[in-house]
Amino acid sequence: MKQNNKDYFNKIYNGDAEQVLKQIPDRSVHLIVTSPPYNVNMPYDNHNDTMDMQDYFDKMKKILKECYRVLVGGGRIAINLPSSILQSSSSRMAYLSLDYVILMREIGFLDREWITWIKMPRGEIPSKSTSWGSWRSPSCPYLRDASEMIIVMDKVQHKRTDNKGQNDISSKEFLTFTSNCWYFSPEHNRKHPAPFPKDLPYRLIKLYSWENDIILDPFLGSGTTAVACKELNRRFIGIEINPKYCAMARARLAQEYLL
Repeated sequence: MKQNNKDYFNKIYNGDAEQVLKQIPDRSVHLIVTSPPYNVNMPYDNHNDTMDMQDYFDKMKKILKECYRVLVGGGRIAINLPSSILQSSSSRMAYLSLDYVILMREIGFLDREWITWIKMPRGEIPSKSTSWGSWRSPSCPYLRDASEMIIVMDKVQHKRTDNKGQNDISSKEFLTFTSNCWYFSPEHNRKHPAPFPKDLPYRLIKLYSWENDIILDPFLGSGTTAVACKELNRRFIGIEINPKYCAMARARLAQEYLL
């Protein structure tokens, strides 16, 4: 990919996000939707998910600086993160969403919204969640994972003032998506160790972008953000370090949308 290449979008790039992002032109992306690795010992083939905590945040800061550079003024970044999680490398209970907000403020992002994704849309207890800690005792009980956060932040200004495109969000969708609690089930596709459901990028893309905008996911995984973009008539840039997941994402796009 070269800086003067106008066809850098609608492609999936296999590589380290920090390096690939450097090749994307300044102020060329309208919205970033992603979920970074949490550093909790997920079995990723091409990424060490048990990094030293300082190394982990140093790496994420470099990537987020590049994300800031490629966004247009008024562009948004939406990151799906846990509210708190046990960091495997140091047995540290981390409020990871808060850690990221502090990091992104240092870069220059502006606060916008915290959306709580409730992963139990009918109020049911998550069947596979077993983090009880001490059973029926106040000694050391742990809460089970029934929600995650979606942190939305802006670049330079809160309002999009660049060229407007076609608006495609319905009245019903707007009323639903502008609540700061979203209710839908997690993705159970085990071909990737940590997929998010299509509902997540679908809502963010419809709420924060116009048709034909360019949407970036620097941690594309199995390709869900790209699939949502094709469905919603947006252009996409996907970056994924694992060639197996790149192939999976391309196959999903070819199968579902005949690219």
